[in-house]
Amino acid sequence: MNNLSEENIEKVLLENFTKLMPTFYEMQSDFLSGLYKRYGDLEGGHIVIFFARDLHLEILRKRENDLTFNLSLDNFWNNHKSINQEKKKIIHISRNTGIPKETARRKLISLIKKKHIKKVDKNRIFWEPVSEFKDSYIKIIEHQIQALSKFIYEQSKFLNLNLSYQKIQKEIKGNYSFFWYHYLNFQLQYIRFWQEKLKDLEMLLIGLQAQIQTLNFLNKKTPGNFNQLFNKIPKNIDIREANISAASISDITGIPRPTCIRKLERFVKMKFVEKDSISRRYYLVLEQFNTNPLIPATEGMKKTINIFSNFSSITFKGLCR
Repeated sequence: MNNLSEENIEKVLLENFTKLMPTFYEMQSDFLSGLYKRYGDLEGGHIVIFFARDLHLEILRKRENDLTFNLSLDNFWNNHKSINQEKKKIIHISRNTGIPKETARRKLISLIKKKHIKKVDKNRIFWEPVSEFKDSYIKIIEHQIQALSKFIYEQSKFLNLNLSYQKIQKEIKGNYSFFWYHYLNFQLQYIRFWQEKLKDLEMLLIGLQAQIQTLNFLNKKTPGNFNQLFNKIPKNIDIREANISAASISDITGIPRPTCIRKLERFVKMKFVEKDSISRRYYLVLEQFNTNPLIPATEGMKKTINIFSNFSSITFKGLCR
């Protein structure tokens, strides 16, 4: 199990950065875009993740008294109906998400009105997917499991593990609340990091699209590790070819095009992206990733890999038990 340690998985991700991370960022883009489209903004979606993670933890605790307790996706609807979720204070939500207290309060009120969060008395607020959304909820989760399974499978090949994509998907569905508690815990840490750094989660989702475009381009041209990506890009490679338009970002994320343009222009001022004067498309400024004081690009990538390596280690140990 030594090769399944967090440290070894982090090493594998760093050494095979351009090969593995495009799949990861596409998974994240899909996850965050889904949150934005379902809840209307990412701060609200972040709060729902906090509630959902704690619900899965309560379901997991059923195993303390019954080792045969069914944690599967098929049984999730029965499980979540039987859980008496603990009260959540605004200050607790704020601390766990990094969202300012008053913003968290305002978003929570909106989520309650839209029936994404349930309030049954003055203090008891909790997440409970309502029955009318059951089919769409299961469909969303199955899609997310597919994206996660794809990335876990790609990692497994570099760890020399004999795991098929189908086996990974089956195991995650079969022990859904175990894997999903850890997956949502990772998502909370990841989103909170960028919430604190950018103060604007739409910027995170928009920035991801430029990163995906660039990493896919570099993987075809010059596959390499994390350090090579920022320090030794061959001079014959024109990074401006890895560009993306505001319209494309809007189509992928669901964020209105004028908002995408406005926030891309903020990224231009931060020297994270540049805008081609002719095509009006945007591309990453890779040569400044290590030194840009306005946005922690390389720090953020390393932090992302560090957080996700912990999740991957838990996942692989669960799959290989």
